[in-house]
Amino acid sequence: MAAGGVIHIALWNFKNMDVVIAFAIDALISGAILWLAAKLTKVDLAFITAVMVAGASALVGIIPSVGWLLSIIVFFLLLKQYTQAAIWPDLILMVLVSKLVALVAVFALAGMVSA
Repeated sequence: MAAGGVIHIALWNFKNMDVVIAFAIDALISGAILWLAAKLTKVDLAFITAVMVAGASALVGIIPSVGWLLSIIVFFLLLKQYTQAAIWPDLILMVLVSKLVALVAVFALAGMVSA
């Protein structure tokens, strides 16, 4: 009985590993794209800060139904706090462009992995 429970827990952890991997990939891709967008718009943003902002946003994005919207709000608010950049055009354009490019990159990566 105990061995079956251990196997069940191990399989449960393995099945949820895809969420952890997707979270990590989303945070790294979004963070790198955000960092590049900050460089292009001349906003002072360290790479580690960009990855942390993207990671927090990706973590909130896991919430079912409303996660995508909350993710964008968290992304924007954390950027506003850490960069002190102007809301328009810097922050709004950084959020929109980085989220859209990251979404395309994640779908492209998912397509390459599933093929």
